[in-house]
Amino acid sequence: MRLTRTFLQSLSVDSSMAYELYDMDDSPKALNPQVIRGIRFALMCFLAIVLVGAISILGIGIWTLEAEYGNKQVSELINAQIYKVDSYLMIIGGSAIIAITIIGILGVLKEYRCLLGLHLGLLAFMSVMLFVAGVLGYVLVSELEDKVREKMEHAVINNYGIDSVKSTSNQIITNAWDTVQQGFECCGVNGDQDSLNSWYIYQRSEWFNTHANNGSYVPASCCKDQEVNILQCTGVLNSTVGSPPRWKPPLSDDPSKRNYTLFTKGCFDALDPYLRRTGIVIGTTAIVVGLFMLVELVLSICLYRTLPEKT
Repeated sequence: MRLTRTFLQSLSVDSSMAYELYDMDDSPKALNPQVIRGIRFALMCFLAIVLVGAISILGIGIWTLEAEYGNKQVSELINAQIYKVDSYLMIIGGSAIIAITIIGILGVLKEYRCLLGLHLGLLAFMSVMLFVAGVLGYVLVSELEDKVREKMEHAVINNYGIDSVKSTSNQIITNAWDTVQQGFECCGVNGDQDSLNSWYIYQRSEWFNTHANNGSYVPASCCKDQEVNILQCTGVLNSTVGSPPRWKPPLSDDPSKRNYTLFTKGCFDALDPYLRRTGIVIGTTAIVVGLFMLVELVLSICLYRTLPEKT
């Protein structure tokens, strides 16, 4: 009899504990109303901050894609889509975060648990992905530089000025190079006037070797003034002995033997600071917005736990 009573008491205690655990896991928390209002206010503040950040990400994506020397132009320059894809991802990511944030705002204002739950699931995925993408952007920037330089060399040697009428891709590459060389006052890929990869790279290109150059040693876009001394700049006319573009590097240090009408700095060297700044802006924005989204995620979980299940 005593054993039976003890057994029943243990069942009573176990059922009571189970009920408490069930209540802790599934029912709304009976927190102080002031605490709930504080959580809701903090969450709305972070939602507003993330919304501004998402709009910034969207704007940066559009800016890096459509700027005069943006990622679209760089992708055409190197005949690779990597930079253009990066801008598209920024645009898609910014738009997605804006939509997720609006869902969160509606869930908080209307106190809809299902909307807030949807917001939580999407937010958890996007915040982690955005944070990781920002970190990887910093890590991969140096590795991408080497690949960009190689792509630029390949584009100049194999695509520039070749069958521009028949080949649309070659025409796009040629136009991109002409635009960048004029805009950044550069010529060729990298190095200075004594480099084989700056202005002299054109003499190793198919454009030069197939005589598509019309007697020029460098394109007209490598010249500082395309209306004055253009024949001297491109080497069509005999230039001073030892001066570019007719003479192979290294060149004479004699100032009288320099070609002052020719850009001699490589375009990768001119573009590198711009690409670095763009990468830093993208990476920093992604990391900062990702951190705010993680804080918003914690606050959303706290508020979600306070909402009734059937609202």
